[in-house]
Amino acid sequence: MTNKHFYKAILLRLITIILLAGATVWFWLELHSFVICTLLLILLAISIFNIIRYFNNINRWISFFLLGIENEDTTLKIPSKTGNKAIDDVYKGMQRLNDLFRQTKIEISSQEQYFRSVINQSATGLFSVNKNGRVININPAAVKLIQLQEYHHVNSLESIHKTLPVFILNPAKTKKQPSAIFENKQGQKLLFKLSEIKLKEETIKLVAVSDITKELDSREVDAWIKLARTLSHEIMNNIAPITTLSQVISGYYTKNHEAVKPEDIDEKTIQNTIKGLTVIEERSTGLLNFVENYRKFTKLPEPEMTTFDLIPVIENNLLAASAFKGYDKIKINKHYPDTLKVMADKKLLSQVITNLLKNATEALMEHQVENPAITLKVSETGSSVKIEVSNNGPSIPAGLREQIFVPFFTTKENGSGIGLSLSKQIMLSMGGDIILNSGKLKITAFTITLREVD
Repeated sequence: MTNKHFYKAILLRLITIILLAGATVWFWLELHSFVICTLLLILLAISIFNIIRYFNNINRWISFFLLGIENEDTTLKIPSKTGNKAIDDVYKGMQRLNDLFRQTKIEISSQEQYFRSVINQSATGLFSVNKNGRVININPAAVKLIQLQEYHHVNSLESIHKTLPVFILNPAKTKKQPSAIFENKQGQKLLFKLSEIKLKEETIKLVAVSDITKELDSREVDAWIKLARTLSHEIMNNIAPITTLSQVISGYYTKNHEAVKPEDIDEKTIQNTIKGLTVIEERSTGLLNFVENYRKFTKLPEPEMTTFDLIPVIENNLLAASAFKGYDKIKINKHYPDTLKVMADKKLLSQVITNLLKNATEALMEHQVENPAITLKVSETGSSVKIEVSNNGPSIPAGLREQIFVPFFTTKENGSGIGLSLSKQIMLSMGGDIILNSGKLKITAFTITLREVD
């Protein structure tokens, strides 16, 4: 209907202009009537002015309408009645669009208020940072955790840790390591997670910060409980026989709280005494070794980080592993490049690799695996290097997987339980890690993670 009235109005005005122009020419050429031609020209001018005014009125309101939309202003009141049906129909269409934009704006505003309310009530701290390091938005949880406000610069976070602003603003580091833990002056351990939002004009960094102190403390307590249980178990295993044998031997030489006479001691008593003392010596030596291993575990040297080629280090460790009993019967599978630069402590890393090779060799020999094999794989994943040492021996039982990295936990009869726990501590001290992958049947694999040199 709107188009119908509009087209009629335009067509009527064009026909009028054409007829007036034709009549003016006819009267001038045929009748040479100056007065009539003048009147017709006046009417023609009025018609042209009318159609120009008609379009100007519509264009003016369309311009107002578009300008309001551009400025997100939907308060424009478009006239509903002008006396011209065609213009009224156009204005009504514009008014419907304006009402639709107004309603959409109200809905968007309601959604923004809802999401802002959710963000403000969130226990996780959230704040956004522009490319210049200025805080654009921040919720109360983040303000409480890091004492930052809107329009502050992230350099203020140096009060928590001097590297925190660099961690947030450095785009290369963000992609490689999107999360990190920092501790503030109150002893809270704060986890920072970064993500990027690409807007039309710039890229905004969104930072989520949460207090994970309780979670880490809980894990630390659990670790200490496991360690205490293991220490208690190991110490009792050595002390109990010593105590029992001491009482037995003491009974050989005392009676009614008095020492027995030398002539009452027979050969059997002497032999039993020697055997008991031998066992006491063995247990005492084992306890001393246990304490020495504990000393090594608690006094791990600071890693000396250097850049070196990983492959020769692996080859040297394989050569050193040839001294292990039964190693010559094992097939070694190698899957790694000719060269690969990493950053780590070469001596400590060699200690970890050697320990894994030793454990794999002992496991294969102990269980007499048919066609025993050890496989070494080196792969690059993002900014890290992974070294997988696996063997085709029996998988580690599910109930033991969580305990194998607990200090002094061992299933071996003569094991110290220090190897894997020490390897774990070494890797963590170098910014890496070591994990157990034992999902496949008849495959036990340990994966070492290292930082790759950029």
